[in-house]
Amino acid sequence: MKNKIVPILLLTLLFQAELSAGGISVDAGLTPPQDRFMFRTQYRYMSMHNGLMTMNTHMVPMVLAYGITSGFTLMARGMYVHRADENNSMVNRGVNDLFVLSKFRLLRKNTASYSFGIAPYLASNLPVGSTEISNRTWNPEIGFNISFRPRFFAIDMSTSYVITDISGKLVNNPGNVYMINTAFSALIPFKSNSEFAISPVLEGSYLNQQAGGGNPSNEILFASPGVSFIYSNLALEGLVQLPVYQDKNLGSPDQNARLILGIKYMF
Repeated sequence: MKNKIVPILLLTLLFQAELSAGGISVDAGLTPPQDRFMFRTQYRYMSMHNGLMTMNTHMVPMVLAYGITSGFTLMARGMYVHRADENNSMVNRGVNDLFVLSKFRLLRKNTASYSFGIAPYLASNLPVGSTEISNRTWNPEIGFNISFRPRFFAIDMSTSYVITDISGKLVNNPGNVYMINTAFSALIPFKSNSEFAISPVLEGSYLNQQAGGGNPSNEILFASPGVSFIYSNLALEGLVQLPVYQDKNLGSPDQNARLILGIKYMF
């Protein structure tokens, strides 16, 4: 009987890790099981500065993902944005464009000791946001996720390419964006309570925005330590994004450290 309990416990912990461990900063990694919902909301703070201004931005995204089938996930995200310049009284605030994403299972393998999956996705904003925040342009996105989870650990990678202003509406198009994000995390269950666990995480995020419309290219790399506190289907998340490299093109602002605090719940 004891020999049967051990693999069952490992499978239970792997299932919990699939739902609650992994990256914090990337929404594309949300994958609820079939006929289940996953809700995530966060508070995000970022700031940047140059010789003329210091811009502080507060964001509250709300994400809802639904597992339509075991291999197809649909996700929607709305976001409230408050942006202020410390050097003057300029404040822009409002709801940004709605963002929708569909993710498809390409490969999935589950064993008693690990799980592995590859999932491409297609996404786009819907240009309906406040004109104080949104340029009202179409910016489609294509990407894929790779997830490898050996027992109490998780290794996730997400890469994407965003085509900004695909219809050519803007005179000063800022250029397309390539992003790659990685997350390394562990799941540490409490012996006294199998439903409670802590998941420390270390993320790496790289963003490259091409030059366009008179705007210089931008390149930045973040190293991000964080942690999730997990109880059953609820997770409390915290992450600090530290810029370890950024380009110094003339006119490109310097990015400061960023903060993410959030809640994730599956039902």
